[in-house]
Amino acid sequence: MNQNGIVTNNFSNPQSEQLYWQQWPEEPACRQQYENGQQCGGCSFFAPFDADWGLCCHVKSRHFLETVFEHFTCPTYVHEGWGPHSFSENAEFHCRCGGVELPREE
Repeated sequence: MNQNGIVTNNFSNPQSEQLYWQQWPEEPACRQQYENGQQCGGCSFFAPFDADWGLCCHVKSRHFLETVFEHFTCPTYVHEGWGPHSFSENAEFHCRCGGVELPREE
């Protein structure tokens, strides 16, 4: 039964955690994506809770509304970079700063 408890310091789904520790045994494309650095922390749909954990906000992801590790990944990963996220598949809306704060003009 859903008790609407939010997990902020671990995987909220034990099966997702197993995928991570076993390195996606049935999904070589996910494993390769992970090894290439295409991980949740750089996904447009990752909402961070802290430096390590966040919420998957991609409605097309099988991990939608799960707490996942920033170094996790899935087949619906949308690359935006490790800076701010737009929560969009459309690259036109993606942040272009790459997570680096631009100097302020005075």
